[in-house]
Amino acid sequence: MFKSGFIAIVGLPNAGKSTLLNAILKEDLVITNPKAQTTRHRIKGILNGENHQLIFSDTPGIIEESAYKLQEAMMGSVNESLEDADVVLLVLDGQSPKFDLFVERMKKTTCPLVVVLNKADLVENQDSIEAHMESIKNTFNTDHVFLASAKEGFNIETVVASLILLSPKHPAFYDKETISDESVRFLVSEMIREQILNLFKKEIPYSVEVSVTNYNEKETIDEIYATVFVERESQKGILLGKGGSAIKALGIASRKRIEAFVHKKVFLSLTVKVKKDWRSDEQQLRYFGYLKK
Repeated sequence: MFKSGFIAIVGLPNAGKSTLLNAILKEDLVITNPKAQTTRHRIKGILNGENHQLIFSDTPGIIEESAYKLQEAMMGSVNESLEDADVVLLVLDGQSPKFDLFVERMKKTTCPLVVVLNKADLVENQDSIEAHMESIKNTFNTDHVFLASAKEGFNIETVVASLILLSPKHPAFYDKETISDESVRFLVSEMIREQILNLFKKEIPYSVEVSVTNYNEKETIDEIYATVFVERESQKGILLGKGGSAIKALGIASRKRIEAFVHKKVFLSLTVKVKKDWRSDEQQLRYFGYLKK
């Protein structure tokens, strides 16, 4: 009996959704960072097993009020994932599982729910977490509530077993060797953005978008040309750094991350351009793939 299901991963910003997906896939597929709203797009990761295929949608962290059109588009992708899901995987921060924020949202879906209280390695009060777990079971009427740590790999297999159990009987949707339906170009652009999150502070990480303009696969090396878009000339100056020092550091860090993913040498060229106020411009959001064309 083969099972194949679409799993929507939802939660608040910084609950560890992307880290959990990487732990499940045993692959650094999606970018992670302690900064909130690291995930912008709905990204699919695929777990293949002998008798199952789970297709995960890693979604942006849910926020109640959008400050600009980009965030509106991001929340739209969350709603689309819930509509398409066979199972919802709700990821909560085990240190402060604010599950009451999801009660109304979960009423809108009829599919099974699995709840993970992540960051078990940071939870100090065991009695408190057990009380939270019991409340979650009663509130959402589900027995599939687990304490786990994506960072430490604790209880991941138990979560996966539960997701397989709740998934419908269905043949595989994708080839068994496929780990994502995203293009390598897109995944590489996300890896560059991940390094921007790591290396820069304040508004810079939230004001950038990365586009891979050319990707040439060769036998021994991949040649990649990418553009980093910002909203202000001042942000461009920060990204470039004095004498180009900042963009050089970004290029080195990004190249190492990409090489670890493609298992190959990489030549990476980065260019910085200004697209004024792109986060609030519908035309630009369509260009970057946040809105349907």
